Amino acid sequence: MSPDAAQSTGGTGRRPVPPGSISASGRDVARWRTPRLGLVSSSIAFVLLVVSARALEVVRLPEPQQVFADGLRAVEVRFRNSAPEAARIEVRIQLLQLSSATVAPVGGPRAWKRLTVLPGQTILETAEIEFPKLRAPARFAARWLDADGKLLGVTEVWAHPENLLTAFKLLAGGQAVGLSDESGLLRPVLAAHGIAVNELTGAKSWNDFRGRLALLVSTPGSNLGEFRLEAAVLARAKEGLAVVWLQSPRAVSPSVPPLVERVQVGRGAVVLAPASMLAGLDSSPAAQLALMRLAELALSPPSTLLASTP
Repeated sequence: MSPDAAQSTGGTGRRPVPPGSISASGRDVARWRTPRLGLVSSSIAFVLLVVSARALEVVRLPEPQQVFADGLRAVEVRFRNSAPEAARIEVRIQLLQLSSATVAPVGGPRAWKRLTVLPGQTILETAEIEFPKLRAPARFAARWLDADGKLLGVTEVWAHPENLLTAFKLLAGGQAVGLSDESGLLRPVLAAHGIAVNELTGAKSWNDFRGRLALLVSTPGSNLGEFRLEAAVLARAKEGLAVVWLQSPRAVSPSVPPLVERVQVGRGAVVLAPASMLAGLDSSPAAQLALMRLAELALSPPSTLLASTP
């Protein structure tokens, strides 16, 4: 997802559908993209000024990390020592809140810990960082400094309010969400956020369900089989139901790469995705965002998909 698209999630509008390619068969296959936020604006570029010439540096991660706001949160950081001798250094942390034009410190630099990194070694550390309470997603940068205040590097983080799944109710149009979840992956999380569900346990319940969105989780040994949906599920999709089908690794062909695939079925659609995308759903903002984006993808009409395809 592009930086602009990622920043738009702070509003009340719909999140953009991940880009993909649509063939004449109505199948949309998209490699799932987590938000990529390059340090491109003048305010963010300022964060990287005066980088220390030390051999010890922070390894920039390819994707920003996702955390919940309002409390101490774990942030991962990698340090690399490219010098021929061991690096011993006192590391300090400063958190900055970023916008497209400004950089606002969230408190001053604070002591973190003393590191020893051997020659040529890269180490992974986890720091507990306090994030402020937020009403909308916000972008932050954790600056890693040496004892003299020289910059070792920056870790990008998106922080989200804990009521992130509130928007899921809007996606369901205020109706109960259909749920077939033998694994128990989704049920407790949806209940914790007050999202009403209608249990779909067989063909009759699928035929009787009149909501606009259904979630289906297949487990190893499920009677759904590989890429086969029950006739009742397909029948409801043809009538306009949006279905998100989460598959366990053994429920799909091992030769199929981990893609998100949208299949148009009559007036509705079925989105196929690996269940691993929602790992740690109860505590992971990245997983909760993924769930909402999958639902949006299933609910999006083909014209919307075509408009968002590069």
